[in-house]
Amino acid sequence: MNRAAATVLIRALAAVLVGAASTASTAQAIQPTQAGQTAQAGQTAQQDTLAAWRFPVGERMEYSVTWGGARIAQSVLTVEAIDSINGTAVYRTSLETTGGPPFYKIRDRLTSWIQPFPMSSLRFDQKLRQGSYRRDRRHIMNREARTYTRYDARDGEYVAHESEHDVPIPAQAQDDVSIYYFVRLSPLEIGERYEYDLYYKEKGNPVIIEVLRREEIRVPAGTFKTIVVRPIIRNSGMFSEGGEAEIYVTDDERRIPVRVKTRMSIGSANLYLTKYDPGVPGSLIESPPH
Repeated sequence: MNRAAATVLIRALAAVLVGAASTASTAQAIQPTQAGQTAQAGQTAQQDTLAAWRFPVGERMEYSVTWGGARIAQSVLTVEAIDSINGTAVYRTSLETTGGPPFYKIRDRLTSWIQPFPMSSLRFDQKLRQGSYRRDRRHIMNREARTYTRYDARDGEYVAHESEHDVPIPAQAQDDVSIYYFVRLSPLEIGERYEYDLYYKEKGNPVIIEVLRREEIRVPAGTFKTIVVRPIIRNSGMFSEGGEAEIYVTDDERRIPVRVKTRMSIGSANLYLTKYDPGVPGSLIESPPH
């Protein structure tokens, strides 16, 4: 496997863990349809489309990433803490991927600050270390203005990007990590096809989720009854229209992804759950009074 292939593979597998999307925008245009049909865009889903947030501080999922049968990386998705942004209580969540082939080391960290009521991303940081490549970025969402601004790290400080500022976003915009939790809270009915216009960057929309079947599988973390979904995502080689990716999520309220399998032009890859920690019971942001 050459360096370019390693880059594509590791980035794609990191994208898998953010749920059904690494390119998506908010709770707009959710329209379930029968499999094979296209959802009608332009309709707005309300917050009550989602189940209530149920992932406490300390929830942690560990994964082994394999390519061609060889383990090449590991990823961890965690609800780290409850923080505050401008007086709003938010969950700080992270996705970390480490490993890679001997000649191409990976250490990536994506961090998302998620407001649960209504669910939306308020801040998204990227800290990427891929071989000799380095990138530190911050995205600040302004829900009142419905815009985001990107900041790049320069000489130890974050500087606003020259052109990527005050960019319009949906009312409940999601980022590469928060979209994962959004999908876990969404309905998944067998035989249905869901179209989402969810991502804070318009070019990533729409995200399509086809709910295929139920299946019991065994992974290093144990044996699970699962729902199998197929994501189809714009600008994603792994999840593009011609891809054969499948994600297995537990058939319960936790919706834990326990396996991802896919075939790409550079080979086949699998991601297996190796350990799950449910977190601290009751360690949740209190819901506002109705």
